[in-house]
Amino acid sequence: MRKWIIALCSLAMLGCASWGQQDKNKADLYLRLGTTQLESGNYPYALRDLLKAEELDASNPVTQNNLGLVYFFRERYDLAEKHLRKALSLDSKYSEARNNLSRVLIEEGKFSEAEKELQVVIDDLTYASPEKAYINLGLAKFNQKDYLPARAAFIKVLNTTPDDCVASTYFGRTFFETEDYTRAAEALDRAIGFCQKNLYDEPHYYSALAYYRLGDKSKSVARFEELIKYYPTGKYRDKAKGMLSLIRKGH
Repeated sequence: MRKWIIALCSLAMLGCASWGQQDKNKADLYLRLGTTQLESGNYPYALRDLLKAEELDASNPVTQNNLGLVYFFRERYDLAEKHLRKALSLDSKYSEARNNLSRVLIEEGKFSEAEKELQVVIDDLTYASPEKAYINLGLAKFNQKDYLPARAAFIKVLNTTPDDCVASTYFGRTFFETEDYTRAAEALDRAIGFCQKNLYDEPHYYSALAYYRLGDKSKSVARFEELIKYYPTGKYRDKAKGMLSLIRKGH
């Protein structure tokens, strides 16, 4: 009788293990689906699949990281921070999640905390994408109007990835914010070429403003007109229209 009980218990444990493995396999499938949707910018579908992955396996740090990214792109920074911290609680050496957390903290205005997290990432010599950390460090400094350290961080990125759109744009903007409009225009014009494929209109707008400040209204108008033409849903489209109206009125 005792042998039968042991056998039944063993079968029950095997059944539990089998069901647990099935859930994990399903979770991995939903994680892959959600990640594909995330990379394609289909955030509602990405969220749906990643929440299903979390429901089946909440202990996967990659699922938590990717949920954090979805919420970041949907501007739910509170939820993004929650999931990214969960990812790090599951794997304290997960530098990609730590870097993503720093980006969320920057959006929340928690700059000193963001910089502390970024220093941990930068010190991790196994992290394969240190340029991502330096972009975030540059953004943290830029948002605090600390333009020289911001520029130094963006230069580190451009030394290894000279065509990086965000680093190129904000490198140019550090000159704009310090009223060095000649170098701002030069840097932002280079950034335009790198950013067009990303449909990122910020360098166009600040290049136009730099030429306006330099008194070169013809180049300024050309840049604003290009922005309106090439970025019909751009972030700076309405501002560009406003500046064109101002210039044409003789201001």
